[in-house]
Amino acid sequence: MAEDYVYDPRSVNPVLAGLAAGSVGAIAAALLASPLDSPSETAANPISITVLALAIGALSGLLWRSVRAQNSGTKIFAWTIGGGLLVVLSSLAVIEWLSGGGWFQYAGLVVGVIFLSVGLLTPVISRAVGPPWAALLPVVLAVVVAVGLSIG
Repeated sequence: MAEDYVYDPRSVNPVLAGLAAGSVGAIAAALLASPLDSPSETAANPISITVLALAIGALSGLLWRSVRAQNSGTKIFAWTIGGGLLVVLSSLAVIEWLSGGGWFQYAGLVVGVIFLSVGLLTPVISRAVGPPWAALLPVVLAVVVAVGLSIG
């Protein structure tokens, strides 16, 4: 077990922490992407950004839950999140090379913000003490922002 990890049963579930972190990334990414020209309004819009961020957040929470108590848990988490970002950016570069359309510029910014937020915030939020529903408040806010940006 990691020497610096201490389990606190009152702390936020890591998956909920990942969802909250993904929500922060969703809000930031959707707001940053809104003035940019989307390569596809059906595939790249605030709602799809939010769904993607919540999925990445949930996965980061599951990852953090499985590695947080290991000796190098923080390093494993950071390297895995960084590796995931590298895979996604590489895939976007290939898509851009094959089809063009501005996918790398638009989606690269979006996934960069999302991965940065879940990588930094998931471990921090999971150490917070509070009721489980409090971690869902950012999820609700992210959905409201996404719908608002889609309508407006």
